[in-house]
Amino acid sequence: MSTADDMLKWQQALQQNLLLDSTETQKAFQKYKLNNGEEFTYGYGWHLKEINGISDREHGGSVFGFKSMGIYIPSENIYVIGLSNCDCHSPTEITRNMAKATLNEIKTSSKKQ
Repeated sequence: MSTADDMLKWQQALQQNLLLDSTETQKAFQKYKLNNGEEFTYGYGWHLKEINGISDREHGGSVFGFKSMGIYIPSENIYVIGLSNCDCHSPTEITRNMAKATLNEIKTSSKKQ
């Protein structure tokens, strides 16, 4: 099981290359081409996706009735964490929605300035 603090420490350690050196970190967060030419968007445990056209890194997990999802948006240095203590619902959708809302708020705020 993880806490939000644990997940934040993990994300910060990844950002600071404390767990992997910069070369390995780059490998972990890049998309690959399969032999058939198809793009593979899963890098070393992270799903490499986009929200509103902005690249993100997503990783979730579950154990003993608890589920978690972390979404990191490198270009904005935003990390959104979703936790659930129910095996019945994944926090993935709501975590993605929170990340999307945060990006929309940043976009709206920057237009006002």
